[in-house]
This record gives sequence, structure tokens and C-alpha cells, in this order.
Amino acid sequence: MNPDTALCSILALFALWIAVYYLWPDFRNDTFREDIFSVRDEMFLYAAQGYISFEHPAYTILRDRMNGLLRHGHELTLSRMVLILVTYPMEKPPVISRWEEAVAELPEQTQAKMKEFNLCVVIYVLQHVVFYSFFRYMTLRPLMFLVSLRKVVASPKVASGVESLENESLERDARLKARAAAQEADLQPV
Repeated sequence: MNPDTALCSILALFALWIAVYYLWPDFRNDTFREDIFSVRDEMFLYAAQGYISFEHPAYTILRDRMNGLLRHGHELTLSRMVLILVTYPMEKPPVISRWEEAVAELPEQTQAKMKEFNLCVVIYVLQHVVFYSFFRYMTLRPLMFLVSLRKVVASPKVASGVESLENESLERDARLKARAAAQEADLQPV
């Protein structure tokens, strides 16, 4: 074997290793954040046009979910999702139930649009979880032409699992905020 070929092969494998294990996860996180930002921006414009109030619970709950996903999206993994599906009961998280009740109060056209925003968020979370691994991406992406993600997400078990994963992220965010507030209160002079 030629030493130049061996050196080039080693360097190429090293570059591939860096790309797969370091650059790909950052790329997927950035893509996920951009997707969530785009839905949040579209929902903001929808509210700015007067279709829904910025203070309406359906808007604020969904916006808060998106903000939590933006902060903690890097923690959403397939193993966590599987663990949640296996260990948690398949009930809707309370935040999802409150959101659905708030959406039910809206006019029919606004309900449909808010549900569409929610569906986009669920699809982006599912894509992020599944495609976070480069190898899963290379394996499953060609199959996406055969399967509609909207049909997959329509499955109650998948939707509930994704929403539970989101809920866990939101609860973690709330705990972190409470801990930070408590630490700040402890630091305040008396």
C-alpha cells in the first residue's frame, strides 16, 4: 500500500468522524431551531393580523412550548422518547389538555390554523428526534418518500409520545427557572 494513500485515507476517516459526530448534531440542532422559529414567526404574524389575541391561552401555551423547545431542543433524543413511551402512561400531558381546551373556544377557522401550527411543531420535533443521528438520517430519509409524516404523527401513540417529550422539556425549563429565581432571591440583600 502506498503511504500517501494510507495517510489520505486516515485523514479522510478523521474528517468523516468529525463531520458525523460533531458537525452533524450541531447542524440538526440549528435546523430544528430554524424550523421552530419559522412556525413561531408565522404564528406571531397570524396573531398580529388579529385572528387571535396575543394573550389568548391557545397562543401563549403554544408559544411557551415553542420557546421551551428552542431552549432545550438539543436534549430531545430518540432514547428519551422511547423511554417516555415505555414508562409514562399514554395520557395527554396537562399542558396539551389545557391547550386543546383553549383552542376549542376559538372560531373554527382559527382552531384549524392553531392546530396546523401545533402539527408543524410536532412534526419538527419528530424529525429532530429521528434524524439527530447521521446514520438514522441516511437510513430513514430515503424512506420518507414512502411515508407521510402527517400520517405518522396522526397516530395517537406517536403524537402522545412526542407531546410527552415536549412536556418533559417544558417541565425541566420551569424547574430551571424556579431554581434560578430562588437563587436570585437568596442573593438579594435583606
